[in-house]
Amino acid sequence: MMSVPVEFGLILALTIRGLALTSYDQMRVVSQRAEALGFDSIWLCDHFLTLSAGSYAKDAGMEGRPAAGGARSDAEQTSMPLLECWTTLSALARDTRRLRLGTSVLCNSYRSPSVLAKMAATLDVISEGRLELGLGAGWFEREYEAYGIPFPKTSVRIAQMDEGVEVIRRMWTDAYPTFKGTHYTIDGAICDPPPVQRPHPPIWIGGEGDKVHRVAARVADGINVRWWPPERFVQRNAFLEEACREHGRDPARLRRSLTALLAPSRERAAAEAHRRRFAAIPAAGLIVGTPQECVARILEYRKAGVTHFLFTIPDVEELDMLEVTGREVLPAVRAVTNP
Repeated sequence: MMSVPVEFGLILALTIRGLALTSYDQMRVVSQRAEALGFDSIWLCDHFLTLSAGSYAKDAGMEGRPAAGGARSDAEQTSMPLLECWTTLSALARDTRRLRLGTSVLCNSYRSPSVLAKMAATLDVISEGRLELGLGAGWFEREYEAYGIPFPKTSVRIAQMDEGVEVIRRMWTDAYPTFKGTHYTIDGAICDPPPVQRPHPPIWIGGEGDKVHRVAARVADGINVRWWPPERFVQRNAFLEEACREHGRDPARLRRSLTALLAPSRERAAAEAHRRRFAAIPAAGLIVGTPQECVARILEYRKAGVTHFLFTIPDVEELDMLEVTGREVLPAVRAVTNP
């Protein structure tokens, strides 16, 4: 895996407070600076509500609802603005030139897969072939409830995502796409114009469970997991290789991607402050320390088979850690891994 070029993405918005840019002006400025600093891609989450780091880490959703008379819980009062990802990526397609544009990850439940395929193809055309489509089964129950979206059990959501990917792939590649499944049906859902990328834009499946990874091994180009240590990737490789071979796929073609918090700082006190602030996120998902320590940790992941890194940087709009990452961390990793 060390021979595969490493790629670095910057997450502009997660549903965690403190890890999301709240205005389009901020996203434009940060994206353009990230492009100049050598990042390969930018990514947005597909959420409408924000959470504390603790609630996010527990997948517990937002607690409490507006009380009678308009009073709101503390959690709701502190929810931050969050731009809708598709609309925002469409704008960023015109405000950037080279960066690939990713969704980390779209909730399959929030849009019909046939409509999503059309939307995604359009963005690929607008961006001249820069789309990276990340898709997940969904988990944020409170958000489903808030927006009136049915929240079936996990196995059903995964089965829906599985069929959804099949619908999307057929619409992107077939002249007259048809599909009849348990959850979705299309009959001549023509996608014209088709995506620019051939055979289609990369499809990433986000999640950590066995069922999700089996879906990815069959239909996706890569998986993205959150907060894993390098050792867990090593342990997972045998499972992924077997799952790929069951479907006649070369395991090397299923790319591995990590979502992690990156906070390089030359000051030890600052590094420890970041660890305390995001202590609810699994410690393995925090790449925090001096630039040299961050480089060493990233190289551990590379040896474990990770080819793509999606970094969320605290308070990235302040640009300080973004500059350190682009000037010191990324070049040092590439010098070792991209001969």
